[in-house]
Amino acid sequence: MFLILSIFKASITVLFVVSSVFFVIEILPGDPALLIAGEGASQLQIQKIRQELELDKPLLQRYKKMLKSVFTLKFGKSIYTGQDIGSTLLERLKNTAELAALSLVFSITWGVLLFLAYMKFEKYEGTLVAFSTFVYSIPNFWLGVIFILIFGVKLKIFPISDYETKMSLVLPALTLSISLGVVLSRFMRNSAVEIMNSDFVKFLRAKGVKGIRFYLHLTKVMLPGILTVLGIQAGVLLSGVVVVEKVFSFPGVGSFAVDSVIARDFPSIISCAFIISAVWVVVNFFVDILIKLIDPRLR
Repeated sequence: MFLILSIFKASITVLFVVSSVFFVIEILPGDPALLIAGEGASQLQIQKIRQELELDKPLLQRYKKMLKSVFTLKFGKSIYTGQDIGSTLLERLKNTAELAALSLVFSITWGVLLFLAYMKFEKYEGTLVAFSTFVYSIPNFWLGVIFILIFGVKLKIFPISDYETKMSLVLPALTLSISLGVVLSRFMRNSAVEIMNSDFVKFLRAKGVKGIRFYLHLTKVMLPGILTVLGIQAGVLLSGVVVVEKVFSFPGVGSFAVDSVIARDFPSIISCAFIISAVWVVVNFFVDILIKLIDPRLR
């Protein structure tokens, strides 16, 4: 029953996102056919483009066709490039998945290190909180530019654009990981403060558990909450990818979405919205299942 309900909620979420994007595009001012044809185009050329894009058909008919295309994964061809959108998205999605995975590794690393700093240097907690808040408040696009200037232009350690080698992943992944690492460390710290006065911690101390083993036991108790935070932050990570990929000229789904919006390539925009929302829903779906497997009380 849980599985059926989760799939139903996931489908409704994706449907809502795709439908919202479709209707927002529809109410935007301007004639898409005129934009594609150019200002010097004749009415006959504009009308031909409208027919090719089926803009002359009723709104409801176009909406039904859009839903059929995205849910059957037959996205069609890009208006501007003429290339198959599905093939382009598949290649871009692979790049974005690699970037997101490395970002997650960095995020967990920063989060755990900052959490340990909170616990180890309690008298400097105010300074650590102020520092982490300052870092968290830096916008991703500005942080990305700073990393490019320092590690790409000045020190020439990492590539600063495109996807030449795996090293090209490092700077954008670092940019994406900073804010998520801060959120994760704050959650772990707040959870640890609550757990410290529990019978579980008193039992650990009575047994003489100290150091790394003590923190490993704490982490095990906090794991369901940590997974929840990571699942929620997956949406933030995906939204950050859109900006960061453009800053680093990274060939992922995010930069493809931005390029599609600028070009008003409507089939590509809808397809990107579907893929991004579907990935977010699938990630949270598996996180929910994993949490219930770890903590039987939530079943």
